Formats: sequence, structure tokens, C-alpha cells
Amino acid sequence: MHAVVFGNVTAIIQRMYSRRSLYHTRTKDLKDFIRVHRLPKALEQRMLECFQTTWSVNNGIDVSELLKDFPDELRADIAMHLNKELLQLPLFESASRGCLRSLSLIIKTSFCAPGEYLIRQGDALQAIYFVCSGSMEVLKDNTVLAILGKET
Repeated sequence: MHAVVFGNVTAIIQRMYSRRSLYHTRTKDLKDFIRVHRLPKALEQRMLECFQTTWSVNNGIDVSELLKDFPDELRADIAMHLNKELLQLPLFESASRGCLRSLSLIIKTSFCAPGEYLIRQGDALQAIYFVCSGSMEVLKDNTVLAILGKET
């Protein structure tokens, strides 16, 4: 009995250190990239903040990479679960289950660090964005026109 408990605790500790090691490796790679390309300090700071924000949200787990080897049917079920809140919006209420399954497979989750721009005025849209958590400001000439959040 003690061996099983000890083995489980050891496995948990190893996973914790493995994740921490991956974080430090990726941080070092990012800093090396910044140094090699001689990026300006302001851009360096933005990159590091974006990396840290994204890591804090997903613990360094790339969901699409993790799920890519699963069968399509299983990936669709997982995607439906992960995106269920979004797919329940009134916008999608008349969509068939098959349509929702297809949509769920192409939804990409992204994170935007505080102070970063998601899109700038005049840019061509490459996607439709839904604010699922947090909030974002709509600016024009540095004046806040609106604050968008989950319920807006």
C-alpha cells in the first residue's frame, strides 16, 4: 500500500517539475530569440508578457497539438465539450448538431495579454472574435468607445 502511494506522489512531483522545466526552456528559447534578432526592449517586454499570460492560462498545453492524433469523432466530442458555452450563443441556436460539431473543430482559442491590440482599425479581419472571459476596449484615437466582455 505504501509503495503505491509513494509511487503516485513521485509521479505527481515528476509531472510538476517536468512542466516547470518546459516553462524555463521555452522562456530561455524566447529570450535567445529576442537576443539573436536584437529586438527592441519594448517588443521584448510585450513578447515575454504575452508568453507568461498564455502560459498562466493553459499551462503550456497546446490543445490542438495534444488532440491531433485522436480520431476525428473523438476530437469532435472533445471540441464540443470545450466550446459548449460558445456554441450555446443565440447566434448558433438554429445550427444543426452536425454544423456545431464542424464549427467546434475549427474554433481556435487565443489569449491577448493586457495592453495588446487584437485588431487595429483598417486591418482586414481574418477571423470572428468572441470575448469568452475578461474584457477588451474598443478605441478610436485613444478614446474608449466601448468595453466588451462576455455578456456584451
